[in-house]
Amino acid sequence: MTLSCQRCGQSGEPPPAHRVPLTTEARERVLSSICTSCWALWEDMEIKVINEYRLNFLEPQHRAKLQEVCLDFLNLPA
Repeated sequence: MTLSCQRCGQSGEPPPAHRVPLTTEARERVLSSICTSCWALWEDMEIKVINEYRLNFLEPQHRAKLQEVCLDFLNLPA
């Protein structure tokens, strides 16, 4: 399935679903509008965000913060 990426504007394939660990609604938005290349850029940025904010995934608000930053990075309005 080819899509037009919301972030870069290029056409491409969506990332593999198993690589998108977001809530169901956010996952569907990513899979329907973000290309594999932009998702790979996010995966690199994700490490930096986790370290900068010192996120702990046992805390629900930390998981929510990561998802918020992810959607912002990918130009997917909340």
